[in-house]
Amino acid sequence: MAIGLESLIRAMRQGAVLLCGLFLLAAPARAQEPVWSDRAIDSLVYALSEAWTHGLDPRDYGDPARLSALDAGTERDRIASDIFRAYARDLAFGRVDPRRLDPDWTAAVVDQDIEAWLARALESEAAHEALEALAPGHPDYQALRQELIYRLTLPESPIPVPDGPPLARGDRGPRVDALRARLHQLGLLEVPGRRGAAFDARLETALMRFQARMRLAADGRLGPATLAELNTPAEWRIDQLRANLERWRWLTHDLGERHVRVNIADYRLESWSGGAPVREHEIQIGAGYSRTPVFSDTMRYIEINPVWYAGAGLGSSLMNQMRYRPAAALSDGYRLVSLDTGGVVSPYDADWARGRYRLIQLPGPSNAMGEVKFMFPNRHNVYIHDTPHRDAFADAQRDNSAGCVRVKDPADLAWWVLENEPGWTRLRLQEVMATDETTRVWLDRPIPVHILYFTAVADRFGGVRFVHDVYGRDRALVAALDGRYPEPAPAATGLSSAALD
Repeated sequence: MAIGLESLIRAMRQGAVLLCGLFLLAAPARAQEPVWSDRAIDSLVYALSEAWTHGLDPRDYGDPARLSALDAGTERDRIASDIFRAYARDLAFGRVDPRRLDPDWTAAVVDQDIEAWLARALESEAAHEALEALAPGHPDYQALRQELIYRLTLPESPIPVPDGPPLARGDRGPRVDALRARLHQLGLLEVPGRRGAAFDARLETALMRFQARMRLAADGRLGPATLAELNTPAEWRIDQLRANLERWRWLTHDLGERHVRVNIADYRLESWSGGAPVREHEIQIGAGYSRTPVFSDTMRYIEINPVWYAGAGLGSSLMNQMRYRPAAALSDGYRLVSLDTGGVVSPYDADWARGRYRLIQLPGPSNAMGEVKFMFPNRHNVYIHDTPHRDAFADAQRDNSAGCVRVKDPADLAWWVLENEPGWTRLRLQEVMATDETTRVWLDRPIPVHILYFTAVADRFGGVRFVHDVYGRDRALVAALDGRYPEPAPAATGLSSAALD
């Protein structure tokens, strides 16, 4: 039987309404279906049971036993999703906001879509694997994590060395015996030696190795600073591991296939390529009044034989030298520049009463920037550069710059930076450095630079060594991890070592 057009349209509309009604009736039933399967819940509970291996407390995310006991349904779904989000955020971004501890902290962070990771975990029913993927995968993070597991499962209290006056070669007595036993416990002495033996060359060498490992003055004498590190409680080493795991979580997972990494606390700069360090350099860092900040940026050019532009702070004393002892200032390469004309002015002809001047220092052996400056423009105005104060690299503790990172063997670092740049050879670099002319080299392949602060670091054998907390930052971070935020640290003074160093 033929159906008219109007009847057909009417029937289609009725069918659409019927289908829509059926969909609306079915929707609430689907909304009530469990999002979290029992298998996914088990995987989430297992992930929480391993939170301590990341230096995090499972109790901060809820009770796994209660979660396991809940019946499937909307309440369990809500609780499980909230737990996943909270734990995922802490693994991906860190539990503590670093800017609450250091307002100058500006290291690079890559965002993660937690909701996407949640959806992925539910689809695969593998919450544990998804959460582990959010944690840093860097080998150094994993080394700290393994060390934390070891120290928590096999605790070993340090053999105490009693307080007293400094000890050195030739001393003997119970405190020397305790020192020998402690260094044997640390694996720095093959045998503990006999009781009552004198402080000899072998003990001195072992103590110097410990001091060098901690980045203390390696003088072979047991002074207050060395004694404090030897007697550090096992609980505090665990807290330091927690703090340094947190610092890794603050960073982007991708530091760059080819990058420069500076550890301020370890006085060390490393050039990384292909996932491994290929060069190491000793460095000098900012003194207490001008601490080197933690941040990341990109090296875009280097300057060979740079000119130093003196800043206002140190510039004022140098300006007095230029005014009252101009011959000495000129011999050190300083020049007086008019802020009005930009031209060089003789200090003998300067209008010291009304003139506006600044100082620059020409390339040369006394130049504060040395032979090379590695430039990664940043709001801190902090850079990596050579220094005329090269004798200071012999010191164990080198917090003596005005904020910048002074690097040892800068020519070798410059070659590593330029070796993939077209037209550059080692010979050409040497020839350019031998001149007195400033040469700026823009990089076709900019290099990420990360200025970091770690007091527990992985060694080349996969172990972990602790270094002296030169800026005293660990305790504030540990307190924050435990929910006790200290007063905010003061912002940087604004002094720049690029100008003042």
